Amino acid sequence: MMKVLPLFAMLVLWALPAIGSDFPPFGETHSDLPFFAMQQTEQPERKVDVYPNPVTEGRLTIKSDESFRTVQILNITGEIVFNQEYPSGTNTEVIELDRLVKGIYLVRIGFTDKTKHTEKIMIK
Repeated sequence: MMKVLPLFAMLVLWALPAIGSDFPPFGETHSDLPFFAMQQTEQPERKVDVYPNPVTEGRLTIKSDESFRTVQILNITGEIVFNQEYPSGTNTEVIELDRLVKGIYLVRIGFTDKTKHTEKIMIK
C-alpha cells in the first residue's frame, strides 16, 4: 500500500492542470468508436462473389458486376502469396490455390477505378 500511494499522488499532481481547464480531454480526432472500429474503412457497395468459402478443392472463383484489374491473396501475416494482374480487366476468374496451406487468407480485388474490395476466405 505504501508503494501505491506515492504513484497515485504523482498521477493526481500530473493530471491536476487538465482537471480544471476548459480543454476537452481528447483532440478533434476523438471518436466514440473503439480503436479497432476506427481502423476499418468503408468499402464501396459492389456485387462481388468469392466462392466456395471455405475452399476445399483448391479452386477459388471470383465474379463481379464490375471489371477488376488485380487479385491478391494475403496470408494471416499480411504476406502476398498470390498476385495476378489483368491489364484488360475481367469480371470472372478461377484461381488455383492447391499449393497454399490450410488457413485463413484475405482476397484483395483491385478495380479499374483504383478502389479495392477485400474478402476473407478459409482454405481447408
